[in-house]
Amino acid sequence: MLWEYPSRFEDYGAVRIYDVVRVLEIDAVGYRGGPRGVVWLDTHEMEEVAYRTGIVIPAKNEDLLTLENVIAAVPHASTIILVSASDREPADAYAGELELVKAIHAASGRSIIAFHQRDPAWGEALRGTPLEALLDEEGLVRKGKGEGMILGVIAAAALGLDYVGFIDSDNYVPGAAHEYALAYYTGFSLIPNNHVMVRVKWPFKTKLQTGGIYLRRRGRVSQHTNAVLNYALSLERRIETEVISTANSGEHAMDVKTALSMEWAGGFAVESYQLVYLLEKCWLGLQQGECPLSPPSIKIFQVETRNPHIHAERGSDHIADMVAVSMGTIYYSRLSRPEVKSRIREVLESYNYHGEPPRPRVYPPPGSVDPSKVFTAFVASSKDAAVLGG
Repeated sequence: MLWEYPSRFEDYGAVRIYDVVRVLEIDAVGYRGGPRGVVWLDTHEMEEVAYRTGIVIPAKNEDLLTLENVIAAVPHASTIILVSASDREPADAYAGELELVKAIHAASGRSIIAFHQRDPAWGEALRGTPLEALLDEEGLVRKGKGEGMILGVIAAAALGLDYVGFIDSDNYVPGAAHEYALAYYTGFSLIPNNHVMVRVKWPFKTKLQTGGIYLRRRGRVSQHTNAVLNYALSLERRIETEVISTANSGEHAMDVKTALSMEWAGGFAVESYQLVYLLEKCWLGLQQGECPLSPPSIKIFQVETRNPHIHAERGSDHIADMVAVSMGTIYYSRLSRPEVKSRIREVLESYNYHGEPPRPRVYPPPGSVDPSKVFTAFVASSKDAAVLGG
């Protein structure tokens, strides 16, 4: 993969955020170097990074063909970590996912970990630990994307991987999922063995409709979260900025040390909360020793890929709630001055959402537990988890 070289950036304490760079070539096989201003990995380097990376795929009642295509798109060297929140009743959708990954492993030999987010064995493994907060009144891990991603981080750390990336399972274009993985590897190579995050900005989010397709440049939620977060940074720094373009990036990746060090939000708040948390702790709280990273610095790369992002349209009824949840991560943070809170309420009122947004549910860092001990305990008592290869 060939990137533009990320040279323009803004520093917020120990957080360096780079402007969006474009993918110049998805496949740079045959490239031998040329003009400056590009980033690339040769095949050997790409393979080395891929082996050190786990790709977490959160799944929820996805068509098996779509899920299979996403798994097939991830380079063989990376371990797949399938975290399912699919229905178990009246039909057991997870059973189909489990059969699928076993068939993939049998045919290809690739390493795959698969488990259900609501497996009672997680409750047993997490009870009595700082991450017991993940459990609901039934003693099961709460439903929510963020909660599933935390379990994926624990699994990646337990496997001894250095990097962890996330790719949504509802992607209709295998080429897009493949490109995301290559973008992660390339970004990791820029800051080897240090704190790094790669966040994907898709070029178009495609809506399938009667009579053709519509290529939508801005996401219905991300356009608001990006704008409000940039507004908050502008007020705080007293310099106008538009540096944030990936506040709601579902496709993102980071080194495992960073993933273990951060607090995580539950549900849909997880994506925007990552940026808010780092800016709070490693910028506003840096001088007070609040940044959990060691050394206390992180580089955040934003990369615009080439493949359009096509997924199932969920309708517009839930958009107001999604906007509110995302806005809540900013609203209740130290980044939110009165002007920011007012701007957020204006956005919500445009969706006929009245009142304050919900406060995000926040969990302790995954590193507050011993990932290897917790994951080993989970696998030992689980009847439904699969550890294939590795």
